[in-house]
Amino acid sequence: MTPKTGSPRGETAGKGAGKKPSMKGTDVNGALRRAYESTVEEAIPQSLLDLLGKLD
Repeated sequence: MTPKTGSPRGETAGKGAGKKPSMKGTDVNGALRRAYESTVEEAIPQSLLDLLGKLD
């Protein structure tokens, strides 16, 4: 398949296809990844677990 049709090989389509990310883009990517990872690792508050338990 071509990039325009959605390649299963991980090729990208669009305006910036084939370009390396800029330093600014890399910084944003890293910041978003760190924010996501810290959110995933957060414990669920007991009060929320109690509320979810009431739904059962």
